[in-house]
Amino acid sequence: MLWSDITYTVRIMRRAPLFTATVLLTVMLALAANTTIFSVVNSVLLRPLPFREPDRLVQVAEKNDKLKLPTFASSVLNFLDWREQSHSFEDLAAIGFANYTLTGSGEAEQFSGYRISPALTRVLGIAPVAGRTFTNEEEQPGSAAVCMVGEGLWRRRFGGDRALIGTTILLNGTPTTVVGIAPAALNLSAIGGADIYTPLTIDRAQENRLNHLIVTIGRLKKGVSLERAQAEMNGVSARMGQQYPQIRYWGIHLLSLFDTFVSADLKNGLVMLMWAVVFVLLIACANIANLLLARAAARQNEMAMRSAIGASRGRLMRQLLVESVMLSLCGGTAGICLAFWAVRVINHSLPPNTLPVDAVEMDAPVLWFALGLTTVTGLLFGIVPAWRTAKVDLNSVLKQGGRGSTGRMSARLRNGLAAAEIALATVLLIGAGLFIRSLANLERVPLGFAPARLMTFQLAPPPTQYPLASKAPVFYRALLDALRAIPGARGAAVSSGIPFGNGTYSRHPMITTDRSILPSDAAVPIDWRIVSPGYFKTMGIPLVAGRDFTDADGPAPALPVTIVSQATAKKFWGDENPLGHTLRRSADPRIAFTIVGVVGDVRSTALTQEWPALYYPVASRVWPVMDVVVRANGAPEGLMAPIRQKVHELDAELALANVRTMDEWLSASAAQPRLNTVLLGVFGFVALLIASIGIYGVLAYSVSQRTAEIGVRMALGATPRGVLQLIAGEGMRVATIGIGTGVVAGLALGETVSSLVFGVPVRDPLTFACVAVVLAGVALAACAIPALRASRVDPIGALR
Repeated sequence: MLWSDITYTVRIMRRAPLFTATVLLTVMLALAANTTIFSVVNSVLLRPLPFREPDRLVQVAEKNDKLKLPTFASSVLNFLDWREQSHSFEDLAAIGFANYTLTGSGEAEQFSGYRISPALTRVLGIAPVAGRTFTNEEEQPGSAAVCMVGEGLWRRRFGGDRALIGTTILLNGTPTTVVGIAPAALNLSAIGGADIYTPLTIDRAQENRLNHLIVTIGRLKKGVSLERAQAEMNGVSARMGQQYPQIRYWGIHLLSLFDTFVSADLKNGLVMLMWAVVFVLLIACANIANLLLARAAARQNEMAMRSAIGASRGRLMRQLLVESVMLSLCGGTAGICLAFWAVRVINHSLPPNTLPVDAVEMDAPVLWFALGLTTVTGLLFGIVPAWRTAKVDLNSVLKQGGRGSTGRMSARLRNGLAAAEIALATVLLIGAGLFIRSLANLERVPLGFAPARLMTFQLAPPPTQYPLASKAPVFYRALLDALRAIPGARGAAVSSGIPFGNGTYSRHPMITTDRSILPSDAAVPIDWRIVSPGYFKTMGIPLVAGRDFTDADGPAPALPVTIVSQATAKKFWGDENPLGHTLRRSADPRIAFTIVGVVGDVRSTALTQEWPALYYPVASRVWPVMDVVVRANGAPEGLMAPIRQKVHELDAELALANVRTMDEWLSASAAQPRLNTVLLGVFGFVALLIASIGIYGVLAYSVSQRTAEIGVRMALGATPRGVLQLIAGEGMRVATIGIGTGVVAGLALGETVSSLVFGVPVRDPLTFACVAVVLAGVALAACAIPALRASRVDPIGALR
């Protein structure tokens, strides 16, 4: 019987190609959207981290409530004390960040890397692909130089050759022995990613307890909860605060490794998108149910004949549900194929590190989800029409000669489904409107610098050849002279971190002993970086007061100087002129940095916020990795060939990394909100299209069923205009109820997206009004064709 139902369904589908195509297209779009977003949700939120018992892994972070820093990096000395004093962990491991220039085996290339505790692989519960991990002895200063190569780099550059283990490569000019191949799981792309790993060697005498430079990860002992471990670490923190007064305001914050990898904004954004595609699916189900209800009248005679020859109501419902599920499976199959394409587009269009996974995958759980959802969808949109259609009154249908009517109850049901479609579409379009306005605000936000025509890249001269305190500043001075001499270059500068880049960009608490509007012991976290003379002019950052750095601003006996942003000056001295005042690092308050200049505020790490900033001169200190910026007279890409030539003339072994225009960095910084906006906009458009088809279908069916009534009305004197208003008014009543319900729901759900929008209130009257007007216009257009058709009914033909 099931096979008979399936073959009959195929014949039905072939006899009504327009109806079949409409249903298949609707299901395809809805299932493709759901499968695509579930693929992202599964990859980011549901799939367990690729470690042994990941629920026992935590990040041991520092916090400072006084500075409003809920989660901060750890210091090496604190990590060593935690490791000795805590009892809740099987082990603790630390991760430091580094960059390595690989030479001696092909073209020089720069890679990001980690300096890791030997215990890290044990804590994470992973094993090397080949070779071994680091030993505890290799954590000691003066141990032999060894490294592990990441699995991706091993396959990409070394062809997956296991003979690499035991060989020596040059990292930053130092011969280093490869002892193992690190698995892809050790890459930890959520916190920056790495291709090369070296041991984190620790010399207590060289460390500062207030230098927060590492990420600490621990594995809880079996049976120890996060709350119990937090209570123990609070005690450890209190004891250490008494022992070391300089960290008395610093505490310990434990958070699951999952929360480290997945930010709250990303989690909220994905949940919001999942609800959006659920709305699209519900709209699609309501629309198809409406189509099936409209089609039921034409099949009442068929159902009556089946019933007359012995078919039970259950048998009729099974036939109709088989038809619904078959339609859903065909449309769902096409939707899964479309989802494969959509996932590929997402993987290729998103900048690196937008998501905390290397790639979104459509794996077996996603396919099972898609198959289950397809089946449920077929049952969902088919159950009510099947129940109504199978509930046939044999005598009344046969008396009417097959002209039956679905009755007032069915009309109310169809109108209710159409209104529900409009309501759900209204909520989606309100969300899309808020996100579109938010993205527009992000793209218009004042950056504080001029990003156009800026080319950027990173250099990491090996410290063994270019000591940071002596030869490195000389090298950069020679490099900038060479770059400024390139035809078409308007300026060049170096910095330890460019806005929105991935260079060294940190924050440390600053204090002042001068007269200030703040309390005498107040420490303020300030973003800082090291820049060369001419950096502000090259970046287009205005110099508000004082002077720029010069080559004379170097180490002792030169006076320690700094340049601050307007926000920093206002934070400490209000409207008073800050020139001549001094700032000190709370970690080392012995040195007072005299303020010689004030520059404009710059958004550096996020488009949504500004932080107070200060700048140190490059002549006084150089970081191992520096960003180079070059401003061009024309297209910045045209300068790359002469830039590479100038760099290689100074040192042929240096590799340029992260070569991008500033516009590309800005685009990457807005990738996640742009993805949310584009997807929600697409889902809103699909919902609007399906809902408009639903209104059209309801009215078109109503006109076809009321042809005789309309003919009587016109025979009794009704004008075409009056009939037009009657039919259009019915459709607009349904649309108005749906729009009103959707607006109320949008007002109620507005707070759920408050953390995801920028510069626009979640109950923005303009967005709500525009959505209501657009939906009303689309609904009116959907009503127009059936209403015009009704106004042109020939009363003689209708009565005959």
